[in-house]
Amino acid sequence: MKRIIIASVAAAALVGGGTAVAVAGTQPSSPAAASTGASLTQAAGAALKAAPGTLDSIDRDHGRWEADVLGKDGRWHEVTLDANGKVIDQRVDQDENDPEDAAEAKALRHATVSATEAARKAASRGTVTSVEFDGDHTPVWEVETVKNHKERDLLVDPRSGKVTQAPADDDHGDDDGDDD
Repeated sequence: MKRIIIASVAAAALVGGGTAVAVAGTQPSSPAAASTGASLTQAAGAALKAAPGTLDSIDRDHGRWEADVLGKDGRWHEVTLDANGKVIDQRVDQDENDPEDAAEAKALRHATVSATEAARKAASRGTVTSVEFDGDHTPVWEVETVKNHKERDLLVDPRSGKVTQAPADDDHGDDDGDDD
């Protein structure tokens, strides 16, 4: 289960890649999880400073931020940050020669809509909880939102920014936490 809810969005330019981050703040999904940690924007900025490039995904899971970055060096970087946005682990993905990764990198380089711009576009339909690029077949940003305690999966076109409802999947929108 995702541990964050993106509370609002605002545009901000980041140093180290020029990626625009539009998510202004985050809020834990339960009062028990409340803490004063880094916002998604701050964590994204720290991840891109540690591994300059293009943000492929970022998520807060188990109290840590996990970011995947397609580096300016052409390699995939996995950056783990603590709840306060401090880098605690950074490594190059050793499976970078996978043909699927090469196709995704090519599609991500051609995207004109960033991860955070996709989040901003989807935010009008609910609170954004996750954003991830999928370049396997038809490139798309996969955005999860929550509205009235119901999860919705949206797709954002990485070229036009058009938001559409994702086709139903096997779990019928249930968020039972078994996908962690």
